[in-house]
Amino acid sequence: MKRITITILIAFIALNSYAQRDRGKRAGGMYSAGITQVDAAQVPEVVRTAFTIQAPDLHWEKHESKGKAGKSHLRYVAVYKEDGIAIRKRFKADGTTMSSSKYMGAQKLPVAVQTAASAKNPGAKLIGGEELTTKNGQVFYRVRLRKGSSKINSLLDANGSEVTKDKMTEELKDSEGEEGGN
Repeated sequence: MKRITITILIAFIALNSYAQRDRGKRAGGMYSAGITQVDAAQVPEVVRTAFTIQAPDLHWEKHESKGKAGKSHLRYVAVYKEDGIAIRKRFKADGTTMSSSKYMGAQKLPVAVQTAASAKNPGAKLIGGEELTTKNGQVFYRVRLRKGSSKINSLLDANGSEVTKDKMTEELKDSEGEEGGN
């Protein structure tokens, strides 16, 4: 019995290590080279100036990634809460706002999004999602559902229509894989 437990533990550790190594994979051929929590002093002043919200629980992340052609991408993410809702706001190193995410429970999602997600995935339970706002003000919803032991993620527009990967903006692709608040 002890050998079986140790074997299972070793297998779990090995799988978890493999998953952590591949966790940085992103849509669109992007691979994360690292997400690091940084002090505000390490965030370029132009980025700190562009972020105008006063949040007592604010912390910053530095995201570095490389694309297929080896091109480096750098962004800074402000992580904070507003009215108890976890929010992430992304900036390029030059201070340009990229996108933001608000993480919410299933009941806080718009009714059209809840209805569409449930209709698209019969028998699945809607467990939450996030409201994604692009730099152009477009709003999308990434919803999370569970059906048995399977997790299902879908991207929908504000009317509940599905947004396929080929129609995703770079901003939306870039926000995939970030850990959220629900």
